[in-house]
Amino acid sequence: MPCYLFTYHAYGTWLPDRRQGYVQRHSGILPQDNEMAARYRARMTEAEKVFNEEIQQSIITALLESRDKQQFECYFVATDPTHVHVLLAWRDEREWLRMRSTVKGSISRLLNHEHGRCEWFAERGSRKRVCNRDHFGHLFAVYLPQHRGWKWSESLGFHV
Repeated sequence: MPCYLFTYHAYGTWLPDRRQGYVQRHSGILPQDNEMAARYRARMTEAEKVFNEEIQQSIITALLESRDKQQFECYFVATDPTHVHVLLAWRDEREWLRMRSTVKGSISRLLNHEHGRCEWFAERGSRKRVCNRDHFGHLFAVYLPQHRGWKWSESLGFHV
């Protein structure tokens, strides 16, 4: 059963002028770059999105409501003003790319319905395959709980 940590970034947030640098596909983590950030901003079609508490809760609700229809098991959701992490698994043969897109679509539909239609997320998102029980345990007990926003897990329910 494939198990992944999917990350979806809020539209217009993780740009190249972040103090921590930025991630560019196929190049990895790159240092802060103000010129590149200006180019990114020039291509933006909407304002930057920030996930406030209400939106964070809506994101979690969307994931929980879509589990049965989209046929996945959700283990943990951690939100932050700039991104959301979803730890999930599924039992069929769907590829991770399709699953990542399906889940993102479920979140976007509910956000559009409840908060108005807009570009909520950066174009792709990221994924990390969960390799083994130790990796899962670290994500579940250490990495995801340290996020600043609303969280959800089966054992704890909604919590900050």
